[in-house]
Amino acid sequence: MAKLKGKGTVLQQTISAALTDVAQITDIDISGEGSTDYDSTTLDGGVFETKELTGYSTPGTVKAGLFFDPALAGHVAIVALISTPATCVWKIKYSDSGPSSLTYTSAGVSLDQKVAMKDGLKATLTMNRTGAPTRV
Repeated sequence: MAKLKGKGTVLQQTISAALTDVAQITDIDISGEGSTDYDSTTLDGGVFETKELTGYSTPGTVKAGLFFDPALAGHVAIVALISTPATCVWKIKYSDSGPSSLTYTSAGVSLDQKVAMKDGLKATLTMNRTGAPTRV
């Protein structure tokens, strides 16, 4: 069983129909993906709540921390997804020799920026995923 290093993992964004590396990424957080259920507890049921599956799954979100450069073409392309909302295909390429990857589509992005003393300009990019991801 291999333990993959974070170093070498790449986030790519589709720009002009080509997957392009997003520069200066510091971390990536993939969360919220899972099957959905509903509360099926009845008034005449036992003490414990019950759940049933809906048959759907939620795609979740991807967050990426980065050193933000407002003049860098790739970062300008991210901001463009906010000012002119559109879906976008993204790919995370892991550091293994394959490389393994996760490809997904975003339907809505946000960009939080932080300016702090004794640090570079940082941002957190949040991508709301839609549809089924592809794992290779």
